[in-house]
Amino acid sequence: MKRALRLLLAAALLAPAAAAAQQPAADSALVAALRQNRHTLSAGADGALAGPGARVLLDAGRESQFFLIGEEHGIAQVPLLAAGLFRALAPAGYRYLAVETGEAAAAGLNRAALRGDTAMASFIHRSWPGVPFYTLREESRLLTAAVRAAGGRTDVVWGLDYDILADRYALRRLRELAPSAAARAAADRALAAADSMLRESLRTQNLAGIMMFAAPDTVFAPLRRAYAPAPGSEADRILEELEATIRVNTLQVAQRYHEANVTRGGVMKTRFMRRYREAVAAGDPLPRVMFKFGANHAMRGHSFVNFYDLGNAVHELAEMNAGRAFGLMALAGRGTRQAGMDPKTFDYVPVPASEGAWAKPLYDLADPDAWTLYDLRPLRRPLASGRLGTVPPTLARVVNGFDAVVILSGSSPSTSMAGPPPF
Repeated sequence: MKRALRLLLAAALLAPAAAAAQQPAADSALVAALRQNRHTLSAGADGALAGPGARVLLDAGRESQFFLIGEEHGIAQVPLLAAGLFRALAPAGYRYLAVETGEAAAAGLNRAALRGDTAMASFIHRSWPGVPFYTLREESRLLTAAVRAAGGRTDVVWGLDYDILADRYALRRLRELAPSAAARAAADRALAAADSMLRESLRTQNLAGIMMFAAPDTVFAPLRRAYAPAPGSEADRILEELEATIRVNTLQVAQRYHEANVTRGGVMKTRFMRRYREAVAAGDPLPRVMFKFGANHAMRGHSFVNFYDLGNAVHELAEMNAGRAFGLMALAGRGTRQAGMDPKTFDYVPVPASEGAWAKPLYDLADPDAWTLYDLRPLRRPLASGRLGTVPPTLARVVNGFDAVVILSGSSPSTSMAGPPPF
């Protein structure tokens, strides 16, 4: 069971971009269509975008209410691309960046981003092992860039997910919000339990022993009683996040994976709509949001694990607003490496980047020395009519689930800044 949980957690934090690979057959019609709709793209050291592919993305972003980036995690060039897109699209009204973290973490990261890179590193170190993905240097710089581009506000970063490492920083924030000595004492007891379980997990090299996986689902009931938080308050939201994480992880441990995925997707959609309505109430009638999530969460239609995830809800909302959303899948370059979490050390290490066989036509046509963007929108009609011939099922789902794919040739793994354990 421990080995299975380690593999499960590693998969959750690395999140490959697509489902089981299928070997594509050679098909000249498909290849011709891809070749006709490919464009080069580049980004400077500051993320400034250039090339024909940049024009495709920026034009689409300006015409859309939402821009979704579905990524393979741990690739240094993805947050660089996202930062370039956000900066360029901020003048068109993009004011929010939704990310794959919990709400408490996102709020802390947003506050740190207002103070710059040093404050961001300090937040990560104080909350060791930190926030999934945002202990990576390039990811943290994306948040700093987005907060600055959006005008230096405290509500730029939207954390929509559950959070498997939330206990230590979420509980510390909860302690700061304690309305009484009794509430503060309850938070101290929860923090002590979280620290104890983390120490034991480090000793046994078993990530599944941390509070958010190993604690019973009643662990936060004393905090609920001690705080009696007002509905919708920050304390209420923190407790809701902790409770939701335990609920999802309990299903995962029980190997009820479909229920866990559906429950997690429901958490994301509920939190998105809450933040969206808050933005509307604050005076933004059609909030424009960029999303950066694992590709499985960001796609239109049925996800790779066969339910309607956050990305589909976002596309549907854009259409109900008489607008549109644009989805971009970002893949590592051929033969490169990306950062993946080692569940024994709680830190990121370079691992070979995945390349599904379904994506072979994309990789074969990609420029080995430059990023290659494929505009998938013109492929949908011939795909539906059968004029593209035999298309691997996963590739067909990608064509319908995303509007473009970028192959980041020459990509590299993101770099960790988590540092050593605090004890």
